[in-house]
Amino acid sequence: MPSHADTAVGMMDGAYFTSRKDILDFFNELLELNLTKIEQTASGAVACQLTEYIFPGSIPLKKVKWDAKNDYEYIQNYKLLQVAFTKHRVQRHVDVDRLIRGKYQDNLEFCQWMKAFFEQAGGAGRDDYDPVASRSAGKGGKKATDHFAKTAKNHNSKLLPTDRQQRQNLSSKSRPNAPTRKTVEPKGKKPLGQRIKSNRQVGDTKKDAAELMEKNSSLETRNEELELTLTAIEKERDFYFEKLRDIEVMLQDHEENAETSNAEDLIQNVFKVLYATSEDQVVLDGEGDILDDGIEPPYEEPEPPYEEPEPPIESEKADSYADRGDDLLNETFGNGANDTGDSLLT
Repeated sequence: MPSHADTAVGMMDGAYFTSRKDILDFFNELLELNLTKIEQTASGAVACQLTEYIFPGSIPLKKVKWDAKNDYEYIQNYKLLQVAFTKHRVQRHVDVDRLIRGKYQDNLEFCQWMKAFFEQAGGAGRDDYDPVASRSAGKGGKKATDHFAKTAKNHNSKLLPTDRQQRQNLSSKSRPNAPTRKTVEPKGKKPLGQRIKSNRQVGDTKKDAAELMEKNSSLETRNEELELTLTAIEKERDFYFEKLRDIEVMLQDHEENAETSNAEDLIQNVFKVLYATSEDQVVLDGEGDILDDGIEPPYEEPEPPYEEPEPPIESEKADSYADRGDDLLNETFGNGANDTGDSLLT
């Protein structure tokens, strides 16, 4: 017997095509009950005992109310069931509001799931298990079979064929002289009404199965799309969180080393982190400095390159020397020295 279970039964699992007769026979044989209608399981007591069978000791059966008649008593049973599911990590949502209404379809689906879950998680069985003694500790557990026999007529679904036959036998015994009619049908051929009903049920089942398969396919596609979207959002969230974390580290380092830290370098590094894409590698060391990056800082107008002036040609050099000589004569002998020098030369 497993200590816990994480078993999932999908909507298209074969369990959801199990007939109500198989369901009731399963409960009656395993738990020694006399259920005749699916709605009799709406109180949650049967589900509690089956769960306690799968996980011994998971539900205190003395708290289960087998003679529950009101909604609040049903809810109490389902609370015990949900606690056991949570404890053993059974991933199954129990829609209590729908089950306690006693509707046939809602309770049938839940019973189908319970049977499938039992076959997967607890099919090994318990040889020493006494179902009657186990539920006798609960309120009304000793008379559970009598309670089910009395409440069968309170539900709208039909009795099983065996139960109808039993009632007919009882009725015929009370009227021994009542005339009986026998109908003769051809051998190997079912009555016409039964054949029509059977064909109609098969058609409805195929139609329902096709609709469920189409709905399941649509939900699977939608689920894949949501998973992809979620993955992209998480990746983007982590990407921007890393940016904020890097900037926080740089600012903390700048605050701790305000005297030696360069504000302009800090601004440039912040820009590099902000403008980095997912393909860029921006790695910070323990002091908040960027170790390796491929990020270009914000564009700044480059300074023009230095160009050395071209050397003067020979004629320009001669004129320059002459001008310098004139300036020297004027400074030494006065402004007229230059003219005197020129006249002497001539």
